[in-house]
Amino acid sequence: MANRLTQLSVPASPLERFIREYVEARDGVWEEIEPRVYDVLLGPEMTRLTFDPEALPEHPQAQLASLGSPLFDRLLGDAAGRWSSARMYRAGVNVRPHDLGSRLRRAISLPPGVTIQESEVRALNFPQAVFWFKASFASDQKEEEVLPVGIDLHHLREVRHLDALLTPNRLSEEPELSLAEAPHAGLVAGYRAARVAMARTAVALANARRRAWSGRVEKQISRMSAYYAQLRREAQSQVGRGRDPIESAERDAARRNAIDQEERLRITELRRKSAMRVSAKLISVLVVQQPKLLIAAVIAQKGRTVGRLDIVWDSITESIEPVVCPGCGQSTFALEVGRAGLRCAGCSRGVAQNVRHCSA
Repeated sequence: MANRLTQLSVPASPLERFIREYVEARDGVWEEIEPRVYDVLLGPEMTRLTFDPEALPEHPQAQLASLGSPLFDRLLGDAAGRWSSARMYRAGVNVRPHDLGSRLRRAISLPPGVTIQESEVRALNFPQAVFWFKASFASDQKEEEVLPVGIDLHHLREVRHLDALLTPNRLSEEPELSLAEAPHAGLVAGYRAARVAMARTAVALANARRRAWSGRVEKQISRMSAYYAQLRREAQSQVGRGRDPIESAERDAARRNAIDQEERLRITELRRKSAMRVSAKLISVLVVQQPKLLIAAVIAQKGRTVGRLDIVWDSITESIEPVVCPGCGQSTFALEVGRAGLRCAGCSRGVAQNVRHCSA
């Protein structure tokens, strides 16, 4: 790792922290010569860069480091190529919660007379795959946004507490506990689930940008239409000024047609250039092994076992995760007992409707 030649006098921005950590990861050296102006040594190359555009007149040899600048794109591309995937372990979690049985019974809703009891509790590592996508929104201008999506590979559910999972001082390259991995889907299945979740976010962001950008385009079209309306008025004022009435009428009609055609072409071209184009690509993957509890639970009614469930205790949120309905596979906290066994409320209603239909 690189040695820090100086200490920051003011809190660094996220972009500055990225550059600093990137340089250190490349075994380079950085020096802050004044606020937001750095000398960076990577290999034999010394580069002066600044995060403040107003500092460029005083440092004309410096390169501006900002989002979208050639320098930042080059460093970000190199970082993505070098560190596109990694595996870490989530540390500092509690896998011995107090009174787990009571918490389990409070979390899962069951009909009166139906009980739930844990028969076995195991601490396991649950792989949480975090995918970073770079989404590009392009029309007559271009914007990019990095979209992180976390997928719990055990149930292929989206991770809702991603910031808590990725707390920097709680990630380690070595596990605190030596645990086996919980049953889980592969990384490819996780990637497919992440793409679906990312697409929902990208569509929402694209719609927001489309609304903002379409307003600007409509203003441009309005100004353009006003310009051509003025040309038509000027052409109208010249109508009939020729010596030959027939030749003059043909010339005036041709001029109006040319103005109309040019207006249509310009507006069509403007709409074409401003059409939203959205693309996304995977830029990085991180698998975080998070210790959780896998609870084998027995569901009983009047002393008779009516079903068994695998239930997960989340060590970060310190709560029971939704269970998987044995009937439809959907996540739920409420189960019912019917002729088909354990089912969620939606499944139970569907079974009852089918029974009534068959009886009729």
